[in-house]
Amino acid sequence: MSRVFESVSDLPRGVGNPPADSPGSGSWLAGVFSALPDFGLAFAFLTTWISPGRLGDHMISYLMLLMLLEFIIVHSSGFMAGLMVSDVPRGKKTLWLFGLSCFYMLFVGAFALAFGTWWPLSAFWLLTLNRLSGVLLGQAPVGRESQMVMASWAVGALAYLLLAFATTLLPVPRLGITKAVVAAEHLPGTGLWVDEPQRVIAFGFLYFTVVALWELGAHAWVSRGRAGSGASMAA
Repeated sequence: MSRVFESVSDLPRGVGNPPADSPGSGSWLAGVFSALPDFGLAFAFLTTWISPGRLGDHMISYLMLLMLLEFIIVHSSGFMAGLMVSDVPRGKKTLWLFGLSCFYMLFVGAFALAFGTWWPLSAFWLLTLNRLSGVLLGQAPVGRESQMVMASWAVGALAYLLLAFATTLLPVPRLGITKAVVAAEHLPGTGLWVDEPQRVIAFGFLYFTVVALWELGAHAWVSRGRAGSGASMAA
């Protein structure tokens, strides 16, 4: 993993991109590739909500654990992406990224132990790469990388918190997640998500849809922000 971060830090800024103040800055194609995994996850949540057994057995428990992991991803990806686009020397940057990874892996390991499975350890890295894909694919306009990182982190964190509250407080239809389906899942622990897992499934569907839509238009939003700031300074 450190080799990926190291190779990203070696790339000269602006390679293959237009100037920062040009209207075409940022790659819409990078936005499409960045959004595709999130649309795929949203589809998995929606399919499981409508027909729990369509994608395989025990998908509800897998997706519930995925949303718990995403909480860690939202927290960690902001720090990691910020380091990746920073001017910190390469060696120190790699060391910091490795240390952060080890720190967050402790939390992932605790989740894995609680659910009695170790696939979350690999899922953590896949989700992290997915959340950092905008940086890795060079989606941000040149010179606007930090703004892109902060905006993406803010959108993800805000969507997670607001949708978690909304799906907890508002009525959520069961659709295909009947009481019999819940009983067959043998979900570990107690709480609202365990008693009414349609809430976390609806949460995941809405969250990844919002993130995917943001990824599609993030480069255009950041480019408009630069154009707007430049116009106000000229005035």
